[in-house]
Amino acid sequence: MRFRLQSVVAILIVTFLLSAIAIAQQPAAPATPSTAPAAPADQQSSDIQENTQAPIEPVMSGPYPVMSKASEDRGRQIFEMFNHSEGGQIYANLTEPLRKRIKSEASYVTFNKKLRERMGPEVKMLEENIVPNVMVPDTIYTRLSYFERFPTTMIRTMITINQRGQIDELTIGPVPTIAEGRYAGYTDTNKYHLPFGDEWLVYQGGRTLFENAYSPSDDQRYSLDFVYLKNGRVFAGKGGIQSKNEDYYCFGQPVLAPADGKVVKAESGYDDNPPGRPSGDPADGNVITISFGNGEIGTINHLKQNSLKVKVGDDVKQGQEVAQCGNSGIGPIPHLHFQLTRGGGVPLPAQFVDYVADGKPVASGEPKRGEMVKNNPSAATASSKPATPPPAGK
Repeated sequence: MRFRLQSVVAILIVTFLLSAIAIAQQPAAPATPSTAPAAPADQQSSDIQENTQAPIEPVMSGPYPVMSKASEDRGRQIFEMFNHSEGGQIYANLTEPLRKRIKSEASYVTFNKKLRERMGPEVKMLEENIVPNVMVPDTIYTRLSYFERFPTTMIRTMITINQRGQIDELTIGPVPTIAEGRYAGYTDTNKYHLPFGDEWLVYQGGRTLFENAYSPSDDQRYSLDFVYLKNGRVFAGKGGIQSKNEDYYCFGQPVLAPADGKVVKAESGYDDNPPGRPSGDPADGNVITISFGNGEIGTINHLKQNSLKVKVGDDVKQGQEVAQCGNSGIGPIPHLHFQLTRGGGVPLPAQFVDYVADGKPVASGEPKRGEMVKNNPSAATASSKPATPPPAGK
């Protein structure tokens, strides 16, 4: 796992104003990949964090609760302000800390207008989702679109909204197409269940950069991050670096074996980091690796210190509690990270069976960012082993 607080995906942390300046200064030319808004070279990094360094003041209540329909609709409303060149309206809804990062209202409105003219209007919305901010009680609304002047470039708009409906962060940038690797068409030979009880949120999951910050990484592709919510929030209280691991609802939650297998790695002695302050311990921290057979190996890391209930060589059964969710290694906040690999660590897509996503049953699928998922309690219990040998060459 490669969480880096100092090098988050670039197009998530470049402010809207800087994006506006970059595009407004480009010469007018037919839309091509070279004239699309460009992201810095460090966009290959990934992190569950959206932007821990932003000067965001926690707002504890208001008409736009975290992860509510009202906050999602507010995200759409703010996007339409940009889509209709209403820069003054956007500026009026920025929080004070964000305004201080901008030279003046007049310059903001000017660049907003130039950016909108340079891009043209949105012509198609491809996808949208909401997730909670993991450090403050905000909602992050994200939208993937095509714009008139960039008809072949997918553009992501990300708007962080506090509970008063104000804008704590507004970013916009291109989403490059990511190669999915040699195992893109792979079908798992084992039948995996989600590695937790109850219902959790998929924070990173899917195959595109819009859905999953791990997608560009050769060694982390297809990885998943899950967080546990209460009332739409990841934590109790204000959050941030002054909070405690115990404030996060994930912390101490049981972690379950996704399939039958044998434990091939088990580390349990590393400390749990305070939220937002990862240690210099090995990246995985406390970790369990399970061989499921047929060359498929699963790793769950950042586990709670001394919570492991298994050791190397133990056989485990699907659904068995093997540890507790923690915040060890370089995890920024308590969460559950799962990755499926093959052979020498080549990433595989993880297909889970018999689960529910956003209230709808899924026979087999790959969870995506923004979905609320849980194992289907009505599904018949079945062996996690394949009924037939794996396909030749897999």
